[in-house]
Amino acid sequence: MAKVTIDGRTVEAPEGAPLVEVIKNAGVWISNLCYVDGLPPYAGCRTCLVEIEGLRGLQLACTTKVVDGMVVRTQTPEVISTRRAVLSLIMSYHSDRCLTCHRVVKCKPGDTCLRDNVVTHRCLTCSKNYRCELQTTCEMLGMAGYEPWEGEERTYYTLLQPAPDKGNPFLEFDPQMCIICTRCVRVCDEVRHTGAITLAGRGFETRIQFGAGGPVHESNCDFCGACIDVCPTATLMEHPNKWAAAQVERWVPTTCTWCSVGCSLMVGIKGGRIVVVKPDPTGNPVSGHQLCVRGRFHYDFVRPHQRLKAPLVVKDGMREEVPWEEALDLVARRLARVRQEYGSEAIGFLGSPLITNEENYLLAKLARGVIGSPNVDSTLGPILRAAQEALAAVLGTPIIPADLAQLAKGRTILVVAEDLESTHNVAALPIKDAVVREGARLIVVSPRWGELCDFASLWLQPRPGEEPALLAHILGLLAQRPQIASRLAGLSLPAEAHHGVPPEAVSEAAELLARAIIDEAHRPLALVYALPYVGPGHVRAVLSALAILAVSLGDEGLQSLFVLPPEANGWGMLDMGISPQGLPGPFPLEEVAQVERVWGMRVANGTGGAFWEMMRQAGGKLRALVVVGDNPLFFAPARQDVAQALARLEFLCVIDSIDTATAQMAHVVLPDVGPYAKEGTITSADRRVLRLHGGAAPAGEARPAWAILVELAVRLGSLIPLGEVRLAYRSPAEVMEEISQLSPLYRGARYPELENGAQQGFSSLPLLSPSLSLPSLPQNPKDGYLLMAGRGLFTSYEAAALGLDDADRLHREEFAELHPADAAALGIGPGDEVVIANSRGQIRLPVRITQEVLPRVVVVPLYKGGGAALSLLGPYEATCTVTITKA
Repeated sequence: MAKVTIDGRTVEAPEGAPLVEVIKNAGVWISNLCYVDGLPPYAGCRTCLVEIEGLRGLQLACTTKVVDGMVVRTQTPEVISTRRAVLSLIMSYHSDRCLTCHRVVKCKPGDTCLRDNVVTHRCLTCSKNYRCELQTTCEMLGMAGYEPWEGEERTYYTLLQPAPDKGNPFLEFDPQMCIICTRCVRVCDEVRHTGAITLAGRGFETRIQFGAGGPVHESNCDFCGACIDVCPTATLMEHPNKWAAAQVERWVPTTCTWCSVGCSLMVGIKGGRIVVVKPDPTGNPVSGHQLCVRGRFHYDFVRPHQRLKAPLVVKDGMREEVPWEEALDLVARRLARVRQEYGSEAIGFLGSPLITNEENYLLAKLARGVIGSPNVDSTLGPILRAAQEALAAVLGTPIIPADLAQLAKGRTILVVAEDLESTHNVAALPIKDAVVREGARLIVVSPRWGELCDFASLWLQPRPGEEPALLAHILGLLAQRPQIASRLAGLSLPAEAHHGVPPEAVSEAAELLARAIIDEAHRPLALVYALPYVGPGHVRAVLSALAILAVSLGDEGLQSLFVLPPEANGWGMLDMGISPQGLPGPFPLEEVAQVERVWGMRVANGTGGAFWEMMRQAGGKLRALVVVGDNPLFFAPARQDVAQALARLEFLCVIDSIDTATAQMAHVVLPDVGPYAKEGTITSADRRVLRLHGGAAPAGEARPAWAILVELAVRLGSLIPLGEVRLAYRSPAEVMEEISQLSPLYRGARYPELENGAQQGFSSLPLLSPSLSLPSLPQNPKDGYLLMAGRGLFTSYEAAALGLDDADRLHREEFAELHPADAAALGIGPGDEVVIANSRGQIRLPVRITQEVLPRVVVVPLYKGGGAALSLLGPYEATCTVTITKA
């Protein structure tokens, strides 16, 4: 560490650290309009000048590295005068009347400017007033008293300024506010690796532009908002609520629940409503300063008036709002009656990865403890269990400790995903960092193009559903190498299956992976798999192959395998016992005594009905169903089968914050609060236990699901003799306290510990009894078009579940994608509508013609039409054949 004296105060800093960061960390203000922490200096604004003892002239703090004994002065007359002179040049091409006016503190937004009648832009009428770094810099340097061009005309006021771009729903771009600091350009290029923003023109004509200079939404911008965070002026602003965002009453830290990465957020609250979202760098280190468009802008896709506000009960065929007590009493009586008439196993329960650990835990306790039913699952349960079964079969454990933050250190990376940029956007950033900064070799296995393919050394493009065959082929090639064969002794591969990838490409991939396995110079090796929504057999085969690859690395293999559930709390849901094959903890069924010790009651430890088994038994063995946060009519394939099953039930109760298709079939609907009004925790893809803080006000009379489940348990406890057991909790913190007593993985997950930041449930596990056997490979049909249902980046689940027209506000993900050869053969042009059909149903969509998909494959947005694409699939299918006709 180096000792540095700043304005007479000595601080310690790492040797070689940028001086500007050391000054700021010491609590000393310094102007730095172009510097971005963590990026190489640009030295464009020249406002961070300081005096350093022993050096001639003033120095730039951004380009100066700290050395031991350095003496720095930031407030000498020469420093202040020179900074003012530099800043005056910057403001010569910027609206500056308020910035240089001594009366600005006396003005009000409605006042007429008394200084100059040409003023059209004022700080007081700017949406970034008091959030603007340029404004702060002018105030701190006293620019109101420094005006060397007094009486001269400003360039800004003599030229016609470009009009602001407000043509998209997320971001406003006002180039006349720009000071060409290039922060946005560098963040977009060096942090996000998108390159949507560039410098254009030369000299005096230099400007910032998106893409080729057209509207923002026509560029390749993915609307992550990173440019907004670093912009020092009002050039780049959030479009929704930009005025309300200037009046935030309080900031609340929480966690994004739109995928399983678990990005940390700060939500700005005004009047009980979220008006702005920004990243929270003090939370999950995986996200740091970054978010995606879902995390930053999807908070208001569903407004409070569109959420459920009061309990709904079907009376005489019509839904009516009723008081809470009436609704809760009705649900408890109906469940108790079904239990008494048909037995406890006549009642089923569906949890969800969209709700908190505490809520899933209480649902499991209600099911297996209070009711005594083992029928507990979720629509996505078959996918998540297939993943854990594959891990357990190969590695001996279903739980792996890989840390997503370590992806940036990978030297060889294999990604198997439909499009990681769309499904888990922020998880793709460390992979890009590894490629761009560390020279990592990236192999992408995906049937469709995604942005990550542009960073890949090798893109392997199998047909949908044929990824297992491709990975088995690679494993077979690796097992033929003498240095690796011993590590894969006992490897059992199924008969070779077709995958359509050229043999030379497969050999090249095997060569890259072999180098990583054999040579430490090409490690760490990272194996990343983003789970799809459908096809448990496909998931089991893919993950078994990846787990075998991890085994070849020895003890470090567990830290090399990254499995990303499709929704936020997939692992937490299973940990809390939302499974017909396991108990909360997670404990196997035979260790029921562990759960009974904590619960103080008898716990049903039989194997329950899985999701599809419950659907088949609906109306027969299964008479009632309680659904919390799940939406099987959206997430499940074979939608018609699910709808018919739900219609056969005697009683269906749904707890949700929005009126989903599933809720519309329910006899009773109990309104949950929205995701930003919830207290609790989720468990991310890399098993960090992350806090949710309820900042937004509930809609109407809505209550959090944990409180609803507690009320139901207490009422059922009075109808079913259970003895002296604990069913009441005052807060989610009390629920987590009980979870931490029960589960070894959550021992340190009590709220006081979690308030200090994201916490992983464990640090490492030993590699246990590997079994190197691949399951049989799923086979695709040989004829017809193959359907691939892909999740998009921009479409909101909640808005899509409600059937809102603007679920994708950019309208980028409303198309079926076809290869040009197929479009020509079918006589289809861009934008034409087609009917995609099979025996299960049909969907109608406009077409985008692109070479990003394979011939004889059609890619359909998963969320479009409320998950309509999944209705064409069978219960366990990863893909299916369809016909395509011009509408």
